[in-house]
Amino acid sequence: MSAEVQSSKESGLPDGPPSHGNRSEARLLEPVATVVRGSYRLSLAVLIAGTLALLTGTKLSQIWGGRYVCAESRSDFSGDGFTRLFRPHAGVEVMTRPSYCTDHADGAQRLFDFLGGFPSLLLVLGILFLLNRLIQGASREGVFTVRTAKQLRVVGWWLLLGCLAAAVVEAGAHAALLATLAQDYTFTADSWLGAWQPPYALVFTALGILTFARIMRAGVAMREDLEGTV
Repeated sequence: MSAEVQSSKESGLPDGPPSHGNRSEARLLEPVATVVRGSYRLSLAVLIAGTLALLTGTKLSQIWGGRYVCAESRSDFSGDGFTRLFRPHAGVEVMTRPSYCTDHADGAQRLFDFLGGFPSLLLVLGILFLLNRLIQGASREGVFTVRTAKQLRVVGWWLLLGCLAAAVVEAGAHAALLATLAQDYTFTADSWLGAWQPPYALVFTALGILTFARIMRAGVAMREDLEGTV
């Protein structure tokens, strides 16, 4: 029996089935792996359905595109009419924030309305795509690899730069759209800055991902050194 084993080793035959990533490591990706795969496929299906609806002009395109184009003012104000209408308790003042809408939007207003939400959608789709690719590679080759660390770093940079760019573009589009709907509102650098809302949570999340990617890369290097020593 030992002679047969020795003969199989000398002939170059593997002792067991080829390894495509450690199953115990693949289980570390759950439950985020299942959520990302499902969300990625669902988002692609919705995006394709919405695009086909816009191209074919079906009723779904009205829901996708929307009839009205609206922009909400960033300024709050109060009035006696609102106080009498909503009937607050004594000492409570009712504040309101007007929203300007039109059902006869021109091309520029439609474009500003589109840019007011599309960058965030593109950011989410990119994150789902990168995470799905990362999970596929980690499931196939293993979690603790140089490739997984590099892909995780790409996710972090995409989130960091993407959330900042999306916030800036959407703020500018909102300010430009509001300037076309309200007579007393002009599009200036101050109005753009006033409409900008820094994405603090996403920035700190992206920095955390980048830090974890560096830690993971260092851990992979230490693991390779230990395996080489053994």
